[in-house]
Amino acid sequence: MKTERSEPHEYRIVAEMNPNNAINLLNPSANRVFQVVDYEDEELREELAALPAGKLVELRLDRIGGRANVWQARRPANVASLTP
Repeated sequence: MKTERSEPHEYRIVAEMNPNNAINLLNPSANRVFQVVDYEDEELREELAALPAGKLVELRLDRIGGRANVWQARRPANVASLTP
């Protein structure tokens, strides 16, 4: 089952990406944490890996696999880069 968070949302990086390329993102408005383990492309994974904890980013998330809280990160259509 694939579930999409249809609109981009702002997320705060909870902690830097771990050695398994997973990162936890907090949606402050919903007070909910998402575990991201897959990425739209390698460039997005590298950008997220370079960002410090506490940084706000705008992303779209797709639920993946059979587990309830495992997500793939995608850039919103209007966002070319997560870093200025």
